[in-house]
Amino acid sequence: MSTRQLVYSAVLLPFLALTAYVLATAGLLGFYVEMLRSTSTVLAGVDLTISLCLVLLWMRGDSRATRTPFAPYVAITLALGVAGPLLYLIHREARALRSAPRVASARAA
Repeated sequence: MSTRQLVYSAVLLPFLALTAYVLATAGLLGFYVEMLRSTSTVLAGVDLTISLCLVLLWMRGDSRATRTPFAPYVAITLALGVAGPLLYLIHREARALRSAPRVASARAA
């Protein structure tokens, strides 16, 4: 596992734990009720939505360039937010590591 994958995992795992805790204590409906409770949290939700849409646009272009699957990470992003892009980056890095030895051996030949 690369350093990048470890960093992405170090962010992803606590986020997933927090997500599980929030859903277990408030429930999905309760989460949205709380998000809509004040204008500040509505602003944070809109900001997050815009940011994740920009990330999805980047992921779409990057997935084409790197031949990394895109659709599963869209679904994860829509369901769990930033977990989708983090998992995409972990997968992307794993694919790059798997293909790196082949590129080096092809150059040597």
